[in-house]
Amino acid sequence: LLLAAFRSGAKAAASAVENPVEGTILTVMRECCAGEVNADDIESLLDVLYEKAAETLAKTPEMLPVLKRARVVDSGGCGFVHIVDGMRKALSGEPIEIVPAGEPALNEAADFSEFSDEEITFTFCTECLLDLDAPIPAVILSNTRSWLASVGDSMVLTTDEEIFKLHIHTNDPMEVLSRVTKLGTLRFSKIENMRLQHDGIAVGGKNGKKKKETEVEREKYGIFAVSPGDGFSDLLCELGANRIIAGGQSMNPSADDIIEAIKSFPCENAIILPNNSNIILTAKQVARLMDDVNVLSVDTRTLPEGITALISFNKARSPEENISVMQGTLSDVTTLSVTTAVRDAEADGVNVRKDQILGLINGKIKVSSDSMDEVITSLVSETPDGEIISVYYGEDVTEEDAEAIASLISASLPDADVAVLPGGQPIYPYIISVE
Repeated sequence: LLLAAFRSGAKAAASAVENPVEGTILTVMRECCAGEVNADDIESLLDVLYEKAAETLAKTPEMLPVLKRARVVDSGGCGFVHIVDGMRKALSGEPIEIVPAGEPALNEAADFSEFSDEEITFTFCTECLLDLDAPIPAVILSNTRSWLASVGDSMVLTTDEEIFKLHIHTNDPMEVLSRVTKLGTLRFSKIENMRLQHDGIAVGGKNGKKKKETEVEREKYGIFAVSPGDGFSDLLCELGANRIIAGGQSMNPSADDIIEAIKSFPCENAIILPNNSNIILTAKQVARLMDDVNVLSVDTRTLPEGITALISFNKARSPEENISVMQGTLSDVTTLSVTTAVRDAEADGVNVRKDQILGLINGKIKVSSDSMDEVITSLVSETPDGEIISVYYGEDVTEEDAEAIASLISASLPDADVAVLPGGQPIYPYIISVE
C-alpha cells in the first residue's frame, strides 16, 4: 500500500505539470519507486526508496542543463529526499540531526549573478487556490488549461471536486486571476516578481544576501505586526508597531514579505506578531533566515491576541522577558469571529450549510445559523465572564450595523464595557475581542 501510494503520488504530480521535464522533483519521485522494489517490511522499503531517490537526485545535473550550469542538484528533488529520509529515521527511531547555525549541510548555493534576468521570459510567479461548488466540467477545464498555457509557462494545475490550485509564470497575473476566479471562490493568491527576486539574490552572490553599503544606527526593538485591514493597522501603529505587514486569512504574507519589512526598520531585536495561526510557522522561518537581527515571534493566532500582546510590550525589558510576558497575556483574551460558509460541511462537530453565518471561538466553529443576531448571542453566551469587549467591524459592515451588534452584546452582558472599532478586515464581518 505504501509503495502504491508513492507511485500514485508521483503519477499525480506529473499529471499536474503542463510540460514536465527530466531532472526535477518529478523525476526523483518517479524513479525512487519505479521498477521492481525488493523489501520485506516498511523499514526496508523506506530504506530502498531513500537510496534510489538519493541516487536519482545526484544525476539531476546531467538531466537538466540549467542545474549543471549552476553546479547544483534540483532543490525540489533534494527536499523530497530529505522528506523520505525523515520518514525512515522517524520510523526506526534514529535521531534526526539538526545542523547548527553557520554550518550548512549542503554545498554552497548557486551563484545567480551568472544568470541574466533576460533569461526570464515571464516576470510574475502567480499562485492561487479556489474553492469549488462543484467539479469543473471537462471541456471548461481543458479550455482553461489551453488558455493558461498560451499566456505563461511552468504551469502546475491540479483540481478535484472541491479545489482548483494553480501555479504559473506569466506577464499578466491579474488577467490570469480574473479568468480563473470565474470558476470558484478565491481562497488564496500570491504574485511575486521574479526579476526583482533575481536582482536581490544576484547582488549578494552565492549567499543571496545583499551587501551592506553603509551602517545605520539601529533601534533596540522593532515590532512587526500582520494586519488584514486599515482599522487594525492604525490601531496596531498607535499601540507601538513599527511596521505593518499586509496579510491575514487567505492572504498569508511570505517570509520574504516579513524580511523586507524588518529590513525597512533597522533594529537589533525584531518581534513579529503573526496574528494568524497560518502565519506562525512563516514567522519562525524568518527567525532562521536572518542572522544579522535577533528575530523573535509571539504565537498570536488572532488580531485581538496581537493587540493584547503589544499592549504588554515594554522596551525596558530584555527580549526574552518581553516574549515571555507577551506570550503569557494571550490566555487573557478570547477571540470571537463571524464569517460565511462557502460550502455544505461538517466542521468541529457543527453541521454547516453553504451561505450560513458561522460563529467561531479562537478559530473553532461553535455555531451556524441564518441569523447574525443568533450567532452573536450564542458566541457571547460562551464567554459569560467577559469584562472588556471590543467589536471590530469589517470592510463591508457599516458603523450603524456594528453599533446594533454592540447593543445586542450589552444586553447579554450588561456589566461588560463594550466598544465599537473599525477593523477594515475582509472575510470576517466581525472580530470580537473578549477580555
